[in-house]
Amino acid sequence: MKPRSEHLFQPPPRKTRIEVAIPASYASTEATAMLKALKWGVLARLLAVYRVDKLYIYLDRPGLAREAENARRIMEYMMTAPYLRKRVYPANTPWLRYAGVLPPLQLPTHGVGGPKPGECREALVVGVSREGVVVEAGLDKPVAVRTRARLSVGERVIVRVASLRPKPRLSLAPRGCTYTGFETAIVKDLRSLLERRRVKIATSRLGEILTPETIAEAVSRARGRGLLVLFGAPDRGLFEIAREERLELNSHVDYVLNTIPGQGTRTVRVEEAVAATLAIINIYAAQQLEQ
Repeated sequence: MKPRSEHLFQPPPRKTRIEVAIPASYASTEATAMLKALKWGVLARLLAVYRVDKLYIYLDRPGLAREAENARRIMEYMMTAPYLRKRVYPANTPWLRYAGVLPPLQLPTHGVGGPKPGECREALVVGVSREGVVVEAGLDKPVAVRTRARLSVGERVIVRVASLRPKPRLSLAPRGCTYTGFETAIVKDLRSLLERRRVKIATSRLGEILTPETIAEAVSRARGRGLLVLFGAPDRGLFEIAREERLELNSHVDYVLNTIPGQGTRTVRVEEAVAATLAIINIYAAQQLEQ
């Protein structure tokens, strides 16, 4: 769905952090590297649509470290503004062989629709001077930015377009000027996630049916701590993964919720569970998440 106004699309980041945990075996059911890349790309779109702040890829089986690292690289590539990708990633990068199948994210910082005064854009520092820095921000040619911030060539920053005429004038954008996408981190196991100080929601068909009251309570508790939503693998759920790590899932999370009660298919794919769960959080808790 397109925003009503195309003039300036700058949704802010949520004030309550939303984090999502996905097993490294998420794309293991796909037969080719291209299909694996596409699967992670679809997931990235879903996370960005609902303004997720961080993705954790947890190793749910031995031997998945390389697959997790490839997924992390794909996510970081997708977070990069299209006009910077050739500068940041060499054309012969092996894991980018199937970058063409990845869906565009169209983040607010990706300059979709051309530059507009007031918008925030991702930029790459390509030069440093006494007065500030020179950045590449997808504006035909690099632009000088006056700043006292100590930045180095190769750093990526968010800039705000002050004006475009007679020539582009930019400034470093304040923190939180708009949603900039999500970070991606790899963790060694499920236990590492369950030890984090977050309000934790485990998703499972064996859980309690999610209600607006439950989500409202979870979000209220998450203020200042963040909300972490955990998902199982294509071939086994969180209870099974937890048992393999000798954990009692119920004692390590705040809620175990069924977000697709009465499912009409034998199984629910991970990305389908992600879409359903984040959609409910977004609808019923949107106002609280912004406060």
